[in-house]
Amino acid sequence: MKLKDYSLQIRKNIAVLLHIVFLTLAVGGISIIYLNMQTGSGISWLLNGRYEESEQFQAQVQEDLNHIFKYVTYRDVFETNGSLDLSNQMFSVTRGEGPEIIYTLEEVLRYAKSQGFYLNDQFEVVNDMFIYGNAATAKDQRVNWRAYNPNMVLSEPGDAFTSLLELSQEVLSCLSEYYIVNYRMMANPSNLYFLISYTDDNELVSLYTNAGDMTSEQLKGLGRYCALDSDSIIIETNLETVPANITIGMENNNLYDSTDYHITIAIDTDYPADDIYSEQASAYKQMRNRFIEGLLSLAVGMIGCLITLYYLILMSGYRTEEQSSLYLHGFDTITTESGILLTGLLTLFMLFLGEKVGYKLIHLLIREDSWRFAERMMRAVIIYTCCMTGAFSMLRRYKSRQLWENSILHHLKQNMDLYFEERSFSRRLFWFYMAFVSIQAVSIGLIAVCYKFRMFPPVKILALIILLGLIIIDYRTFHHMFDTSRQKDRIADAILKIAGGDTAYQMDLRGLSGKELRMGTMLNSIGTGLERALQEQVKSERLKADLITNVSHDIKTPLTSIINYVDLLKRENLPGERVQEYLNVLEQKSQRLKNLTEDLVEASKASSGNVKLEMATLDIVEMIWQTNGEFEGKFSTRNLELVSGLPDNSIFIEADGRHLWRVLENVYNNAFKYAMEHSRVYTDLAVTDNNVYFTIKNVSESPLNVQGNDLTERFVRGDVSRTTEGSGLGLSIAQSLTRLQGGSFDIIIDGDLFKVKIGFAVKER
Repeated sequence: MKLKDYSLQIRKNIAVLLHIVFLTLAVGGISIIYLNMQTGSGISWLLNGRYEESEQFQAQVQEDLNHIFKYVTYRDVFETNGSLDLSNQMFSVTRGEGPEIIYTLEEVLRYAKSQGFYLNDQFEVVNDMFIYGNAATAKDQRVNWRAYNPNMVLSEPGDAFTSLLELSQEVLSCLSEYYIVNYRMMANPSNLYFLISYTDDNELVSLYTNAGDMTSEQLKGLGRYCALDSDSIIIETNLETVPANITIGMENNNLYDSTDYHITIAIDTDYPADDIYSEQASAYKQMRNRFIEGLLSLAVGMIGCLITLYYLILMSGYRTEEQSSLYLHGFDTITTESGILLTGLLTLFMLFLGEKVGYKLIHLLIREDSWRFAERMMRAVIIYTCCMTGAFSMLRRYKSRQLWENSILHHLKQNMDLYFEERSFSRRLFWFYMAFVSIQAVSIGLIAVCYKFRMFPPVKILALIILLGLIIIDYRTFHHMFDTSRQKDRIADAILKIAGGDTAYQMDLRGLSGKELRMGTMLNSIGTGLERALQEQVKSERLKADLITNVSHDIKTPLTSIINYVDLLKRENLPGERVQEYLNVLEQKSQRLKNLTEDLVEASKASSGNVKLEMATLDIVEMIWQTNGEFEGKFSTRNLELVSGLPDNSIFIEADGRHLWRVLENVYNNAFKYAMEHSRVYTDLAVTDNNVYFTIKNVSESPLNVQGNDLTERFVRGDVSRTTEGSGLGLSIAQSLTRLQGGSFDIIIDGDLFKVKIGFAVKER
């Protein structure tokens, strides 16, 4: 390998190293933020948050207020003339039928110590894990009164009986509350001051304070405060939240039924005293600084990780700068599913190793309250590292087009396609649906098993992988069904277009596969064949029309000469009756040939649409009357009676007058030629559904052994013996001219009854 080829590998290694460094920064930043932030506060407190506005401050004030109320309750129980008095009586009990026994504070403390109970330096009640006998725990002491709870209400008679051990614990708990306030807020400097007073008729009954001679207004000037008077229902405070139970606490401690009371608690926000508030304020400020450091570390780490990751994604799989060829590691050559499975197994193994070894190192290096967070972070880093290894392998496969090509699913699909290629759609759909249902059932069953053993982290990961695979399968199934339906819709649209007459339509075969691709190819072949056949037919019709036109033109020239010479011979008045008879026959036949030639030309033009139309508004009733008048005398020569049923009012249509007259002339001539002598010819005109229909019907002289549609074909006549002089083109010309004008032309045959029905749309005037 050349030196320039090594440079890319070196840069990739540097990028990997930098990615690890930035990942470490991001993880460190997350750790700092997690361990030094107020849960639920977000990052807005960085801009305007102060310790006095924090939940920690509010909780400490509430806790101290609760202690103060307990101190107020118990101070007079334990003190005499302002100092602790061990001779104060705590409770009175009677055992059985014996005399009343009164226990002083000194006796209670001595008994409690004998049972292993005492107060630690935090004034918490602790014991030396004594195993107590039945004598100590027996509830055989009937309580007559408790000095620390004079108003205790017994819900049941049995509540009056308890053990001496439990009474001692109660006294120690009360003494603990007394010492907490006395030691923290009175014996030692404190940033929290309180002033509680009860008065009766302006005479001071009791006073509880650690503020010396400071007044309530002076206390309010220290910083944060909360004040309440008995003559007001409004709590005066500048705290973020009003402390709970402040009113109830004052009422419950009004032991002498004083008429007035007042409470003020205040916190000196300059924190001159070294107490819990100053410690928390300092820690809060330090936490903000740590949080900013963690946030910066997280931001730099995330940006660096993204940049290095982007570079590695671009360069992954290439050995040279030109990126001309891709290379795969040995791990990349196995099947895609095997690579995913091995990545998952590697992840599970590393998680297991981290649990057995990594957790132990965490427990040695990190304090106990951070163990769970450190363990979660270690698991996240392990999963990230293993998954990134597998992801880059998938990326190299994708770049080299081996991700799908070298997968078990691809090979399975190829084999299934070979098996189902020649099967019917219904059978393919059945097996496809059965496979889909089976996969769903197995996956749901595996997820249910994983849920049962969800307490194991690897099982959770396995369940997540199965769920992700199930989602991918469901999506692929939907996409396959949608794609198949879309292909079939495209085929159906192509069939509709071809069936609608667009024989030149060629469907786009891109996106089709399997059987649908073959069907699309065959449809295109059918369309090509139809278009070719149609072109051939059009060409044939054009040749026929040209042939008829040319032949008719060539016939008309000598035919005109024959007619002229016959006319000249008749003018010579040649002698002999036979000569004149022959001349008459020549004149008749030449005229018939002339008419036939003209009909051929007109039929050719009408069928090809090569007719110039001059559409106008016509009164069809008037045209029928005119046509009846023209043919009435002609019909009488064959003893035909014309019977008309025409309306009196005018009916207008849009048509070409000259060609409509030719249509009527042809159908009347057809009746004249083929109607039975001494019969009637009926004509009618009726309006139905905004259409006007003209009907002419007669009884045929010869049997009608053809269909109505056949009579509109060229050179077809009802008189198959061909004894009449018709050309067989009249009805075909009439039908073509009618349809060119937008009308309908139908022939109906019922036995020997012959009927022609011509329809046009009525035009409103």
